[in-house]
Amino acid sequence: MGDSNSGNDKPSGSSLFKSAFFTLLGAVVVTAVFIMPAEYGVDPTGVGTKLGLTDLETAATETVEADRPDTVQTAPKLLTGAYPSPPAEEDFDYYEPEVLGEPFSSTHTSGFQTTTMEIALDELEQVEVKAVMKQGDALVYSWKLVEGETIYTDFHADPTRTDDYPDRYWLRYLESEEPSASGSLVAPFDGNHGWYWMNIEENPVRIVLEVRGYYESLEEIMRSYQ
Repeated sequence: MGDSNSGNDKPSGSSLFKSAFFTLLGAVVVTAVFIMPAEYGVDPTGVGTKLGLTDLETAATETVEADRPDTVQTAPKLLTGAYPSPPAEEDFDYYEPEVLGEPFSSTHTSGFQTTTMEIALDELEQVEVKAVMKQGDALVYSWKLVEGETIYTDFHADPTRTDDYPDRYWLRYLESEEPSASGSLVAPFDGNHGWYWMNIEENPVRIVLEVRGYYESLEEIMRSYQ
């Protein structure tokens, strides 16, 4: 036998609308009274403040801020100079120009040097060539493969004042597998500044390095096989 009351058990459209409306209304109330004060510190009704929910958001924010690394303070400040910005018209004095010193302009007591080196490497052979420089010394360089197509390069530096730096401290200027590079360098500290090359090809390669500028010496300090 069929159920004669089955048609009467179906909810009407009006009932469905009321149910959805009150569900939505409840969600809005919960969000405004509890979630917004506790999660975002926003309290449109004032109830969250009375219940102490806004204090939860403040405490959470302070915890995140305390755990966040201070990149400005922890980043090493190697150079104090910065590119100058154009002055305002009223601040510029034609007869008293700004004095621009380190690292953009400096006087050197040592003589200007020019060095050209040719470096040959067998397969998986590695070499390190370093210029000994004082802080503020500057050089320009250019190197290229005259035999071979690619080579691993690590252009880097390490300081001689080891008491002022962590043990085995060094920094990197550039890392690549390009067949050539050229550029300039102002030494951020007294130390050794130069190139590590490793032949990653299956045949010998040759590098020609040209360096000009102010440095005490430029020498090959290491050579071995990987």
